Amino acid sequence: MKGTRRKNIDKGEQQLKKKMKISVQQRKSSSSTEQEEEGNYANIDYFNKLSGDVITSLFLICPLKSLSMLRCTSKLWNNFITTPSFLHSHLTQSTQNGPKLLFLENKYLHRSQKSWLRFVSVDMDGSKEELYTVTVPDIQLVCSAMEVCFGLVCLSTDCRIYLCNPALQQLCELPEYSLSATPGYRHFGFGYLHSRKEYKVVHFFYTVPSMTERFWYLGILQVSHLKCEVLTINKIGGVSFNRWKEIADRSPFRPRSKGLLVNECMYWCTYSLPRPRTNSILSFDFESEKFLAISLPSPFEDNVGSSLMDLKGMLCLPDISRLHKSSILDLWILKDKISCSWVKEYSIRLIDFGFNNISSYCKTCNEEIIFRHLDKVVFYDLKKKSFREVEALSPLYSRYGIYSKSLFSLRTI
Repeated sequence: MKGTRRKNIDKGEQQLKKKMKISVQQRKSSSSTEQEEEGNYANIDYFNKLSGDVITSLFLICPLKSLSMLRCTSKLWNNFITTPSFLHSHLTQSTQNGPKLLFLENKYLHRSQKSWLRFVSVDMDGSKEELYTVTVPDIQLVCSAMEVCFGLVCLSTDCRIYLCNPALQQLCELPEYSLSATPGYRHFGFGYLHSRKEYKVVHFFYTVPSMTERFWYLGILQVSHLKCEVLTINKIGGVSFNRWKEIADRSPFRPRSKGLLVNECMYWCTYSLPRPRTNSILSFDFESEKFLAISLPSPFEDNVGSSLMDLKGMLCLPDISRLHKSSILDLWILKDKISCSWVKEYSIRLIDFGFNNISSYCKTCNEEIIFRHLDKVVFYDLKKKSFREVEALSPLYSRYGIYSKSLFSLRTI
């Protein structure tokens, strides 16, 4: 009896051990299956399965520093972030959402014979950010002409033209252009063509006249020997500089100062010799590569102090002469450049500021007129018809422009 009971107990223990073995094996197999599944999930790149529009939307949320870090994380992300379409989308959004004022301070370093440049940005609420400080072995940069457009800064001297991206702390010299027969002549233009996603630099120069010609009328002589060339800067896997292209069409007037790009065309104020006077506006169409002279509005007097502005995608001409007389700033809009049709859209009373304390060179941003008044930067809202002020930098920062941070790299030069 006892033997039978003992056999039954042994038999039960063996069955229990078998069941335990089976359960352990099942657990092992299930755990290994889970690990395999987890490994498979880890190897799946879900991010890159997203559509290009979704990835663009995600990257556009990131600040510029984060995007620079993401470029170092993945080769695929780097290629995506540096495409012309994403660069254009990023800068367009940056310009619309949070434009800044970019100020330039420069000094001449006597001992080293170099130029010292410092770029500082100021938000529309007055907060400041130091972007870039650089020393360049070119003493002429201290008195260079500056133009800010779509994230890049163009600096022009008597002999060279530079491009700078303050946000990425990059500065480069553009290819050598045609030297002018008139020393010190450095009228240029710099802008960004949205339709082509490329930058354009326009440079004017005088050719050496023939010794057989008679130079009895200096004004006609200078205009007849004035030529123009254009440099295209685009982004195709890096910075690509095309050669300077000489324009066949001749300018009918001598441009004054730097040009302004408005709606795919470049504009300059002009004057003629021997008596300096502004008698027309010069236009250059990049599509047709033709110049056009545009007459000033009828109330305008000859005035070399005129400046040009881009107001809502249209050329705007402020009447500086009336501002000096009555402290009222009239803004004229060019409706049709072929028929030279102008309309006075706005009149801004600036009597409380006093015209002697107002910078005659105004700028525009998001339907606001911007000008310097003593130690302030004043914004006038055209819709609300109200003023607001932001503390300006010291008078050492005499040059400024509307600025937004850009990812456009100049490293490949």
